[in-house]
Amino acid sequence: MARHQRPSTRQERNTPRRISRPSLPPPARQPKIQAKSASPKKRPPRASSDDPTTLLSRYQNTLRKLSQSEGLNSGELEQAFRVITEACAQLLHAERTSIWLFDEHRTSITLMDLFRATDRSHSAGSVLHASDHPAYFRALITEEWAIAAHDAHRDPRTREFLTDYLVPLDIGAMLDAPIRQKGRVVGVLCTEHVGGSRQWTVYEEQFTSSLATMVTLALEAAERRQTETDLRLAKEAAEVASKAKSEFLASVSHEIRTPMNTIIGMADLLWETDLTPEQRKYLRTFRRAGSNLLMLINDILDLSKVEAGHIELEAIEFDLNDLVEKAIEILAMRANEKGLELACHLSPDVPCALIGDPNRLHQILINLISNAIKFTDSGSIVVEVTNDRDKDSPGAIRFSVTDTGIGVPEDMFETIFESFTQAHASTSRKYGGTGLGLTISRQLAKLMHGHIWVESTVGRGSTFHCSVHLGIQRRTGPASPLIPIDLCNVRTLVVDDHPANRTILKETLASWNAVVTDASNGKDAVDELRGASDASQPYQLMLLDCRMPDMDGFAVVEQIRQAHLAEGLTIVMLASHQWADDIARTYDMGLGGYMVKPIRRSDLLQTISIALDRKKNPTAARSAPPQVAALPNSTRPLHILLVEDSPDNQFLIRSYLKHTPYRMDIADDGAAGVDKFKSGRYDLILMDMQMPVMDGYEATRTIRAWEADHDLPPTQIVALTALALKEEGERILQSGCNAHMTKPVRKQTLLEVLQACQGLRS
Repeated sequence: MARHQRPSTRQERNTPRRISRPSLPPPARQPKIQAKSASPKKRPPRASSDDPTTLLSRYQNTLRKLSQSEGLNSGELEQAFRVITEACAQLLHAERTSIWLFDEHRTSITLMDLFRATDRSHSAGSVLHASDHPAYFRALITEEWAIAAHDAHRDPRTREFLTDYLVPLDIGAMLDAPIRQKGRVVGVLCTEHVGGSRQWTVYEEQFTSSLATMVTLALEAAERRQTETDLRLAKEAAEVASKAKSEFLASVSHEIRTPMNTIIGMADLLWETDLTPEQRKYLRTFRRAGSNLLMLINDILDLSKVEAGHIELEAIEFDLNDLVEKAIEILAMRANEKGLELACHLSPDVPCALIGDPNRLHQILINLISNAIKFTDSGSIVVEVTNDRDKDSPGAIRFSVTDTGIGVPEDMFETIFESFTQAHASTSRKYGGTGLGLTISRQLAKLMHGHIWVESTVGRGSTFHCSVHLGIQRRTGPASPLIPIDLCNVRTLVVDDHPANRTILKETLASWNAVVTDASNGKDAVDELRGASDASQPYQLMLLDCRMPDMDGFAVVEQIRQAHLAEGLTIVMLASHQWADDIARTYDMGLGGYMVKPIRRSDLLQTISIALDRKKNPTAARSAPPQVAALPNSTRPLHILLVEDSPDNQFLIRSYLKHTPYRMDIADDGAAGVDKFKSGRYDLILMDMQMPVMDGYEATRTIRAWEADHDLPPTQIVALTALALKEEGERILQSGCNAHMTKPVRKQTLLEVLQACQGLRS
């Protein structure tokens, strides 16, 4: 239907010409222009060479062929359009059929496929502009039925084509069915009769509209295919980007962790030497900076894994009480250095025998408590563990960390959980940090079917809540039995100026059947002891805070003794710092013992038990100092092969083992390590995994193959890796290693691994 000059030959008449594209006036609001002979309400009589039964049969055959056509179902529009135009020409015995589609501005339609039945040829590319044929475009968009122009030369909707199209191509009748998609006309399926006029029947109009619907289905199939292709390409691009990011982070991790292994390890070794107080202060700062850098590396790796969805939680049994106490113990020194009171309260109705991922839960607690310590300059930090009151479900547990720090503005409650974000830029400058801890913790909590939120008042402090849902073990009771002790009817006085500490101690002692009273300061404590003595109901046990305002714990003890109230009273001193002078003074005064806060439940029980026994049996007070366990005489020390290319790390591991009975040989790369293994006899191999010449993976596989060929039992191989990724751990185990250690390798961790290997060999 493109406009042409009158061609000189038939072939020229069939060659369309591209025309300019003027804008289209809005056709939807213009009145319909209908030819008298083509009025939808008053159709002219039609004649057809086929009876309705024959036409219906041919129509059914056409639909069946279309439904089975690969071209229509392939999603390839060019093939689909050719199949439909050929089917339409065959169905209606038409000489020319074509498919036209609107452009995105709806100012023109473009020929997608023209089928000529005379020579069974296809062509495309012509453009028909709305400004040149306004009546046709209005009819195409506004009319409900197909445009049945029985006499195209007279029909007002099509006679615009008379001079340039109808006469040159000898077209006498047109049957054009709108192609609709999502309720909108997007194109037209044209059927053109060459010769004189033709009376289109109602059946032919309906069949043409049905074929137009087939065009719609082809368009939707192509869109689906394009969407699927776009999604696949986007997924592949995301996977490539994720892989590149992971490889980059792994490389950065390796390059940073390798020297960090030496820096932190040497700092630990230097700490064990004789240092002046000033040197020890410098070294403490040095070690803290190294630990902060290592924590930053771990946070970045964790954030990367969270964003990529690569974190998978474990489901193993663990003891909640032990996990919480270890987290508190790790951060106690940092809190003490800032003069903060750190306390933990585990509600007695919370189940402790749980199933979940203890390492990730431990990470959440460490992040929340570290965050509280960082932003609190004075006061206290209290960790509370309770059943989640908002969820009536076993295993739904809430952790709440309350501090007396700077607080968070209400408009920043959500922002602080975003990556690399803190409440204010000035906050980051003053307190440091990247803001990754809270982001990672929130994502981990989501994986545990929970969430994290904050309640805060600026200048007064914050409470960070974390709810998680964990499994409960079938067994009941603590994971490891505590030392038995009988505190039944033992009158106990708890003296501490912090309410949280008093609550925790009272609840713990009451669970052991003690009769507990508390006092918030030294004066009240002395008055309570005096009143109990006068009532002939003296106290047998007192837990006394060492450093309280107005009157500290030692002054309280002196007043008690001056008032002759210490008879039969066992006093355990509670210190917030590991000060040597406080500990020495505790024993010089003959007190029952001391404990450093925050207090572990198991340590409290053991200390009270020893103190009460010492009171009953003074001769047992002096005991030999604990001895370091030595290897049995019958056990030969391990012969170790270290395969490591870094001279600094070689020196570090050798220094770690300097004062142990272990013997160690060193190989500089995997190939040298394999040669030494074949010629020597080793009980354990420490294998670095990233080395030149031959890496640790290939070296391990070579060793395992050599052992199998010579029918030898497998030697214990522990991998040393700087890639702290789960995939790396799986790859290490698949290569044949028994275990792996992530750099930086700490001395205590290495010695524990060697002791475990010694036990396996024994």
